[in-house]
Amino acid sequence: DVGVMALDYNGKEGIANSIGHSPVAGIIDPVAGSKNAIAEALTNIVWAPLKDKIKSVSLSANWMWPCKNEGEDARLYEAVKAVSDFAINLGINVPTGKDSLSMKQKYKDMEVISPGTVVISAAGHCDDIKKVVEPVFTKEQGNKIFYINLSGDKFKLGGSSFAQTLNKLGNNAPSVQDDSLFAKGFNAVQNLIKKDLISAGHDVSAGGLITALLEMCFADNKLGVEVDVTSLEEADPVKVLFAENAGVVFQSLNPAAVEDVLQNA
Repeated sequence: DVGVMALDYNGKEGIANSIGHSPVAGIIDPVAGSKNAIAEALTNIVWAPLKDKIKSVSLSANWMWPCKNEGEDARLYEAVKAVSDFAINLGINVPTGKDSLSMKQKYKDMEVISPGTVVISAAGHCDDIKKVVEPVFTKEQGNKIFYINLSGDKFKLGGSSFAQTLNKLGNNAPSVQDDSLFAKGFNAVQNLIKKDLISAGHDVSAGGLITALLEMCFADNKLGVEVDVTSLEEADPVKVLFAENAGVVFQSLNPAAVEDVLQNA
């Protein structure tokens, strides 16, 4: 989730921070791993109102890769290019980072390499620390739950926690297909927060939609949620619930106003 630190004791200005990574999806597709890492960091930090919305964000990229092993240098090139292209298309920068490019452990009778991974840290200027949205559903009557698939991709189970429970990796991992759509979605959520239209919010990443919904219930007593996913463009509810397509879930007491903002976006 997002962490926010006040800049002083009396004001409302602050600094928002978040992280994101997608190492298992990156094994299937280094481009998906990079874009999902950025997407997770952004869908975490989005719950803090940022002064200039997505333009307020700066990223740090921490690369961990087993270079000089067969195919890995080419995969790293693809991953770095994906981070660069995605950040440019979103209009945000990556001014800093670090790398550990010798991620291989040698033993007497074997070698073990780490999956190539980029861990993304995001930071931005929060202009009202009292409007940060928390990831816990509220119990007021009339609350509606919204789900936005920001990936623009079909639901895919490759690289998911669900696949891992079956001891599988998969062949197709979801990625962000439309960079401009993602930026529009980010800014639309920011507008909703600034208009006080969101009462709770959570990113969809590791574990999928079902995990995001469950986590929003865990922090309170006698709190449950009822959802109907049949209207989404996927016949298989397992894919809908467990695919780790980048997205957001939020709750609002004023669904009509939310619909207006989203339609305008």
